[in-house]
Amino acid sequence: MPQKHARVAEFADLVRLIESPMKMETTKIVGIRNRAMLEMLFSTGMRISELLSLNRTQIDNSGRIFIRGKGKKERFVYLTTRAKRFIDDYTIRRMDNNPALFIPYRGKNVNTPKARLSANYLQMTIKRYRDLLGIIVPTSAHSLRHGFATYSAEQGANPAALQILLGHESLQTTTRYVHASDTYAEKTHRSFHPLKE
Repeated sequence: MPQKHARVAEFADLVRLIESPMKMETTKIVGIRNRAMLEMLFSTGMRISELLSLNRTQIDNSGRIFIRGKGKKERFVYLTTRAKRFIDDYTIRRMDNNPALFIPYRGKNVNTPKARLSANYLQMTIKRYRDLLGIIVPTSAHSLRHGFATYSAEQGANPAALQILLGHESLQTTTRYVHASDTYAEKTHRSFHPLKE
């Protein structure tokens, strides 16, 4: 079976998506929480399951996070300064004792002491933002992981370092995550084609 070319939304569209929750949510704390989640996904490249299983105590003061990923493999991921600012803003506003980093504010589990957000909620929310923003490339929580790998690679990130950050056993898996954006491919074509003049 031929592999489908996975596409990653353009960088500007991913940034618009990440920044959209505070404008699109009517409840302020929900907007702040959702912005923090999207910032964290793109900042670290973590999986949606890793994000939603995080506890508040797993983030140290420098923004380093120790996680147990797929296959119970342990690794560190790192918040950008920008993402850390949004996580701090969200956690400062929390007035509960729930150990989970991201908690629901609506629904049947809202008052449960150990309630966590569901993957389904996050995926549906991202789809709603994407539709409202008119982003035509299918974009999900997993797309932010792909975007992290793709745009870090375009900035010159070492593939072996990306492999560690993504928690991949094989470098081959990491290279499947790195898809040149259309803009980057076009710039490369214009710069390096032998008959460009």
